[in-house]
Amino acid sequence: MFGLRTVARAMPSLAMRVALPKTMASPAMIARVGSVQSLRAFSYSPLAWNKVDKDLLAKIDNEIKHEEEQGEETPDYITSYLKSSPFQITDKPGSDEVSLTRKFGNEEIKIVFSVSDINSADEEEELDLEDDMEDNQNSQQQNLSPSDEDEEEGDDLESLTFPVRCLITISKPGAGSISVDTIAQDGSFIVESISNIKDSALATASTAEADWEKRGLYSGPPFAELDEELQVAFEKYLEERQIDGDLANFVPNYVFHKDQVEYTHWLKDLKGFVAAK
Repeated sequence: MFGLRTVARAMPSLAMRVALPKTMASPAMIARVGSVQSLRAFSYSPLAWNKVDKDLLAKIDNEIKHEEEQGEETPDYITSYLKSSPFQITDKPGSDEVSLTRKFGNEEIKIVFSVSDINSADEEEELDLEDDMEDNQNSQQQNLSPSDEDEEEGDDLESLTFPVRCLITISKPGAGSISVDTIAQDGSFIVESISNIKDSALATASTAEADWEKRGLYSGPPFAELDEELQVAFEKYLEERQIDGDLANFVPNYVFHKDQVEYTHWLKDLKGFVAAK
């Protein structure tokens, strides 16, 4: 495709060079030279596209093979947390968002986070993550026997972390909701702001209209600017509902796992499109 565009862009200057060596050529000659070039470009391009498509499919196949070698099974540390946790997970294949829900007395609690946050980590965080993975891998090779590697691999991955934004909504019948903007990182939730939303339906709605309406609501002062004792009391309020360090560790690790699964499926869908006749 790019070869065709290059030829098309070069055709006017090529025609002038052929048509005007010493004397002015007729318009008919220039048109004939241009049409010959167009014919040659057209007859060559399908073959070029076919080769390019095959090269792309080969690269996609290699990437799929590499990802499948990593495995799509849910790691033990994720399964273990979900078994012991009061939260129920909703994870729709192909969706960017994941939600966790639970009841606490008369409260409905919902936590929503996005897989795309793994791509928004800054360069320094990505380098730290890569260094951690490389250090863990080298440590395994030097210090672990083969029988211990599988057991320790889960622990190493469990220690990996990067920031993931989480929207926590706590609702009570007849009392509306509070919406808490947080970041899960390094085994803790960093609270950024708390909004009071009188309409619980609005608080949990995920439509564009609802998002726009919620943006217009007063979200209170930045959490870090509140009285320190108030900050500590609210953090304990969240911890009582098991929005705690274990959950803050679980979220980025689940994002890491889901991203791998979704990436493999994305590659297969891309391959299907490119290979379609």
